[in-house]
Amino acid sequence: MSVYRHIVTLLEVTTGTDQPQTGSSYAVLPVDGDRQNDAQQGWYAFFDATQSGGATSPTTDVVLETSHDGTNWVEAAKATQLVADGEVHEFAAVNALGPYVRAITAVGGGTAPTHTATVKLASNGPFRLKGV
Repeated sequence: MSVYRHIVTLLEVTTGTDQPQTGSSYAVLPVDGDRQNDAQQGWYAFFDATQSGGATSPTTDVVLETSHDGTNWVEAAKATQLVADGEVHEFAAVNALGPYVRAITAVGGGTAPTHTATVKLASNGPFRLKGV
């Protein structure tokens, strides 16, 4: 069993908004003296999000994205989509992680819902992030 004690916050939206959010982009770097084998380093994402209001099928998606170049982004992990007033709190495995990461939210529906979101990246090995 691994303990995912190395945790950093990628996105924190604490004031409700009906606009999609894009967190800062980061390069994932090793820590000096890191003895963790890359193949054995596990990654997870913590997702906490709320949704309220909106009309005509409102939705909120909260996504951890990764990139090979810091420009082209793909989904690495995603929380369960919110489709009604409520909240989601999840811990999702990240199967592959490129050298860059960021977190985003996306809202939809006839009238976008208000949402909050926090996304944290966790690992069983040390790492650090550098803003890009």
